[in-house]
Amino acid sequence: MAGIERITRAHMKPLIEACGLCEATRQGDTLFIAGQTGMSHAHQIVDGDIRAQAVQAFRNIREVIETAGGRAENLLSLTWYLADGPRSFMEDALDVTAAREEVFPGIVTGSTAVRVRSLLTPEILVEIQAVCAL
Repeated sequence: MAGIERITRAHMKPLIEACGLCEATRQGDTLFIAGQTGMSHAHQIVDGDIRAQAVQAFRNIREVIETAGGRAENLLSLTWYLADGPRSFMEDALDVTAAREEVFPGIVTGSTAVRVRSLLTPEILVEIQAVCAL
C-alpha cells in the first residue's frame, strides 16, 4: 500500500528487521506502534516488577514517537497486555497506570487493558501497543 512508512529505532533494527518486522508504521498523520516491552537498549528485559517493565515500555513508545517526528502529547490510544501472575489484575493495572504517569505526565489517552496467560517469554510481564497522531 502506497504511503506507508516503516519505522524502527536504530538500535533495534538488527533485532527487529531480521524477523521482517518494524516497531511502527506510519500512514498519513497516524503512527501505529507495535507492542513495546520492558526491553532496554541492550536488548534485555529490565530487572524488576511490572511497574519497572512498564516504565521502560512507555519510554520505548516515547522514543518511537520521537523517531517518527511526533510528540507524546499526541498519543491517541494505548492497549496494555498484562501477563497473568500472582497479583490481581487491578494491582498490575494500577502499577502500569503509575508508570504511564511517570513517563507521560498529564497525558490522557483512551486505554484498554487485557490480561493474557503469557507474553513472548516468561520474564515479560507487560506489552503496550500505541496509536499516535503526528
